[in-house]
Amino acid sequence: MTELFQDRGKVIEFFSQRGILLSPAALDRIMGESLGGFVTDLISEESVSAGYISENDVSRLLQKQHTVKTPKYEVDFANVKVKSSVDDFRNYFRSRYEKISKLITLSMSMRGTVSIRNARKALTGEVKIVGMVSDQSVTINGHKRIVVEDLEDTITILLLKNNGLAGENILLDEVVGIVGSVSGKNGDPVIFAKEIVRPDIPAGSIRDYSGNPDYVVSVSDVHVGNKTFLPDSFRNMISWIGSGNDLAENVKYLVLSGDVVDGVGVYPGQEADLDILNPYEQYMKLADFLDGVPEDVSVFVMPGNHDVVRLAEPQPVLPDRLRNDFPANVTFLPNPYNLNLEGRNVLLYHGMSLNDMVELIPGISYDTIGRAIEEMLKRRHLAPRYGGKTPMIPAPEDYHVIEKVPDILITGHVHSHAIGNYKGVRYVNSSTWQNQTSYQKMMNFSPNPCIATLFDLNSRNYFLKDFKGS
Repeated sequence: MTELFQDRGKVIEFFSQRGILLSPAALDRIMGESLGGFVTDLISEESVSAGYISENDVSRLLQKQHTVKTPKYEVDFANVKVKSSVDDFRNYFRSRYEKISKLITLSMSMRGTVSIRNARKALTGEVKIVGMVSDQSVTINGHKRIVVEDLEDTITILLLKNNGLAGENILLDEVVGIVGSVSGKNGDPVIFAKEIVRPDIPAGSIRDYSGNPDYVVSVSDVHVGNKTFLPDSFRNMISWIGSGNDLAENVKYLVLSGDVVDGVGVYPGQEADLDILNPYEQYMKLADFLDGVPEDVSVFVMPGNHDVVRLAEPQPVLPDRLRNDFPANVTFLPNPYNLNLEGRNVLLYHGMSLNDMVELIPGISYDTIGRAIEEMLKRRHLAPRYGGKTPMIPAPEDYHVIEKVPDILITGHVHSHAIGNYKGVRYVNSSTWQNQTSYQKMMNFSPNPCIATLFDLNSRNYFLKDFKGS
């Protein structure tokens, strides 16, 4: 047995990242046996395609393994990677560039946009280009230097401090429009920027519709299974929806935007923080709660980084084995997802990239997380910086681009409640249902839990219902 297989946490993490639940009894059997190539055999079995491994699965495969003296291979947990080709990355960034460049060129100030190759040939005069930022630095004189590229070529852009552009918060991998003058000195053309154009949300206003209100209730980061989960408050929120009292009589939708359970193997030592060790039992507990939601209220559940799907985004829906145990009015969604409710576009995103935005944009903190959401909308992308704290799959299409302007944007993840309106787009970073964790205490961060946010789909109204201590 290799040293890696002796670490229970690594075993749990290995299966969790593949969206597979592992029963406690199965884990005990695995840790008590010499695995060899057993782990890979186990996850490839049709019997666990539903995403759950029982002790019987382990016993059956151990019996198979004992008939083979020399294993075919061993799995090194520390070096298991999702393999992606150069073409995968090329297609991913091409998709991002093409989607956002179309939005940028809709701007009046970007009429007459040319390719970077044609801009380089111009040598002099004003040009307008669209490019993805691949590098940036600050010159000794305090000007900002960025390199942008399109599908054919690259060029250097200088943002001068005397016109204020050097202070622009430009992120690597974001797509921007540049209006500026070309200079061909020293043989390599440079554009001196006059204006930075982002795709942004067009200025608009929230429309009011006739008729009775239709409310969508937004909550996030429930973390069922953790010792700091607040079950009484969550249960009271569910009971309130079913009461028909007050605003509840017009509630039609309930959204849970990720981290609905605490999972297992998400971070070192997590088992000590759990009062439900089996992730499958965590989901069954959540299903019991949601069984109290009236049948005529549609419930939508999406995954987050604690749920038993792959960690890298975009994340798929939860496995069939779990979904089948939930009430019929519960629908499972991937992350992110554009949800059409009553003709309104409700964009759902768990929000892992908010951690990156806090680090990358000066002045943004977890206490002002609404500003991070507005920066996403300004860039028309839910994760403008590729990588960082947000693992991403280089899919053929970039699903994080905000192509259609949302009526409502819902995020979560950071346990900080914030609500706002950016150019007519109502947004919320939904409240958690977990008390302060030891990690948050160490970071001096206090969450604001147990707040249900209600958006009226037929007007600009929203309401907050506080269930703390209820």
